Formats: sequence, structure tokens, C-alpha cells
Amino acid sequence: MRIESLENNKIRIEIPLTTQSGKIRVKIRNSFYEYGIPTATRQIPFSQKHYIEWQIGYDVDKSDKEKLALSTLQETHFVGANGKNKALYELSEYLYYFVQWGIINKAEIENLCTFLQNLKNEDFIDSRFVVLHLYFFNIVRKQKRGFTL
Repeated sequence: MRIESLENNKIRIEIPLTTQSGKIRVKIRNSFYEYGIPTATRQIPFSQKHYIEWQIGYDVDKSDKEKLALSTLQETHFVGANGKNKALYELSEYLYYFVQWGIINKAEIENLCTFLQNLKNEDFIDSRFVVLHLYFFNIVRKQKRGFTL
């Protein structure tokens, strides 16, 4: 998502909630412990069952001029794990500005990296719980010949 503006230590972006393709999707679920399913945002009113899924990027390949134009930090440079020249994009951009504005500091980011690197498989929720992709259906009770359907 392109940063629309940067002012007063705030990042403004547009999140298209009515387009069910691309990097943003609105989903609905009946329980916090299940994966949601895409929902028709123009037809179903938002509720507490809705959430926004954002497939956020971290960097952009500098050879992709169209995508590079979406970054506010096109002049940044690093070599990615795949050997490509990259610039900061989306999450990396936000972290850059948060550090510049004093919202977080470099030590906090380093501590977070250390914490994440020390996580074990059993620390992840999917190793402790089975998360099911469930679809709930309304069951209509009909009385027929002495039993309920």
C-alpha cells in the first residue's frame, strides 16, 4: 500500500475494503480461533466478526520500477537474501519512520529480532491448537414423524 502522506508523526495510507483482490481482504469468522472466509463488503454490514487481512510487504526489488515508485524511500538500498538490490517498502518503511520519529528505537527492534529468533516450534499457536477452516450453516429444525432433523 502506498503511503499517501507523512505528517505530524503519522502515516496515512488508503485501505481499499471493497476490493476482494490484491493485498487487502475483509474476512468474517465466528470465532477468534478459526480462519475467516472472504465476505461481500458492499452487501454485509461490518460487525465484530469481521477483520482485515493485509498481506504486507517488506521490501521492493529496485529493478521493478512500477513497484519501486510506490515506496517513499526509493533511495534506500540493501541486498536481499535472494541477491537482488532492494529498497524499503511497506512494513520496512513504517519501521524506518517510527525510528526516525522516536516512536520506537533501534534497541527495541534488535530485542524483538532476538526474541523472534529464539522462538521454538512449540511456541507457535499452530503447534498447540488445531485451527480449522470452518463454515457454519444454519440448521433448520423440522419436526417429522417424531424426530428432529
